[in-house]
Amino acid sequence: MHRRMPLLELKSVSKSFGGTPALRGVSFCIEAGERIGLIGENGAGKSTLIKILSGVHEADGGELLWENKSARFAHPLEAIRGGISTIHQELAYFEKLTVAENLLMGEGWPRLRWGGTNWRRLNEVARERLEACELDLDPEIPFHRLSAAQRQEVAIARALAREAKLVILDEPSASLTEPEVERLFAHLERLRARGVALLYVSHRLDEILKLTDRVMVLRDGALVAEYPTPEAQVNRMVRDMVGREIRIARREERKESAMEEGSSAPVRTAVLRLEQLSLEPLFRDISFTVHAGEVVGLGGLIGAGRSELARAIFSLYGGVRGKMELAGKPYSPRHASDARKRGVVYVPEERKRQGFVLEHSLREGIGIGFLQSVARLGMIGGKKERSRTAAAISRFMIQASGMNQAVGALSGGNQQKALLARWLEAEPQLVILDEPTRGVDVGAKAQIHEVIRELARKGKGVLLISSDLPELLTVSDRILVLREGCLAAELDGNTATQEQVLLAASGLWCEPFPKDLQGSRTALS
Repeated sequence: MHRRMPLLELKSVSKSFGGTPALRGVSFCIEAGERIGLIGENGAGKSTLIKILSGVHEADGGELLWENKSARFAHPLEAIRGGISTIHQELAYFEKLTVAENLLMGEGWPRLRWGGTNWRRLNEVARERLEACELDLDPEIPFHRLSAAQRQEVAIARALAREAKLVILDEPSASLTEPEVERLFAHLERLRARGVALLYVSHRLDEILKLTDRVMVLRDGALVAEYPTPEAQVNRMVRDMVGREIRIARREERKESAMEEGSSAPVRTAVLRLEQLSLEPLFRDISFTVHAGEVVGLGGLIGAGRSELARAIFSLYGGVRGKMELAGKPYSPRHASDARKRGVVYVPEERKRQGFVLEHSLREGIGIGFLQSVARLGMIGGKKERSRTAAAISRFMIQASGMNQAVGALSGGNQQKALLARWLEAEPQLVILDEPTRGVDVGAKAQIHEVIRELARKGKGVLLISSDLPELLTVSDRILVLREGCLAAELDGNTATQEQVLLAASGLWCEPFPKDLQGSRTALS
């Protein structure tokens, strides 16, 4: 097949950090209008490659050709001016500035005659760009008031507004719901029709299969496989990514395992009980129970109140009305440290902004969760701390150069596993997980799912928030669906389907039900 002149070509590109290779002689090319899927485990070199293309890092060796000319972007602005627009997985934004200011950051703002910013025109331009992407957002509100999904969509709008020839998307759908993902795909299809090339990086292999023309696989910094998407299969991609078979427990296996346990399974006492819990306007009249040894999934669209409910349980909000019980006793913590002392832990959605101080070592990051248990008379036992941290690193299979490595230097999947290790080492009663596998690779996701199942086997109560419907259906014993701050449905995890969750989340769950949905709805009192 005749190939056109490449828009981008890499020839034996390499990059190392502190003597450790991150990229090893990577070579490939992308044509105008082509959609390339880039996959690989966390730490495979994807982020390093993206940063070289977007001007954040310079390659140590090899050659980069842009429009058939040798190029080396010294900083991101050069890449942007050259026609490469990148949407990074970890978004960079100014939370105290408005949506309009963030959207037009780095561009020449409209000015008044005397040189001041023309704020009216700035907001008009921002509104036009948002509307072009079908985003109904007020450009004048502070950025910190947006949800994670809305922030992602603003970043996409910012990239699409530039006259880019290549758009690089690093996990763009990680915090988006299914309808929002479909809207994203529609935007990307319009870009392709205009001849814009896409480099799409995602751990969601179904998206890779649906969106791309060709798949490239990185492993340990090297390009190990490349094939047309029609020839790609999930099993083949997983094997190429990890270099081994990954066993992912299915819902049926989980059900059979539970049946085999039979009478040996622990009695499911109530760990958490909520009665008419409300915090207007975020959520209202929420009542449910999480039992010992049970994984309760919390589904719903972005903005439905899932994360807000989790934070309220962990006492990150004041003014909550209603009743809460923990292990049969009244539960009304004054702040998060009270919740932790009672045995409640919360793993937040945004690990880098809410979970870690990135400059801290892995030892410090994990040790926070159990310092009280290794302290005596206010002094921390260093030997015990190191021993327990080393055991946690091994148990959670965290890949690091050592316990003194900075958390910020770890891959996304290893950061997430470290965050889980921190809180689960404290042996909690109730574990609240908010998007625990967001932005992690298939291998790390399988490990995290096994950690969740192990928690349930040990009799812990688990409240799992996830926008990944297959994950929600695979891991959960029950699924509660929120819609506009209210509990819309309760589903049996063994029989629920993606369609049922989406119908409940979108407000379309009503009588009469289709025959294939009848009998699977639990009445809510």
